[in-house]
Amino acid sequence: MAAEGPRLVDWVSAMRGPAVLELEFLPVILSELGPEVADNPERPRVTNAAAQSEYARLAGMSLAEQTAAMEPYLPIVRTFAVLGNAVPALRGRLIQHIEAALRSED
Repeated sequence: MAAEGPRLVDWVSAMRGPAVLELEFLPVILSELGPEVADNPERPRVTNAAAQSEYARLAGMSLAEQTAAMEPYLPIVRTFAVLGNAVPALRGRLIQHIEAALRSED
């Protein structure tokens, strides 16, 4: 919390790569994993929508442009979630999404 209000901060697992790779973690965590463990499944989804909108605004791009730029990194982020066993109940579904995304790139 800053004097001006809440601020998003980078997390400790930041890695070297394009900013959109880091940014892709947020929707996977908040829109795919979060609803499975939250007491109110809509809360992480709403948080993600607000964060994505604000990131797009700050980057000077449309939300659609930002989403398109992030999409190629989605299989990578989902793979991290599978390897980290973040939400074991979602493992099978995440693997299916990863495989489908990789097949569509052929």
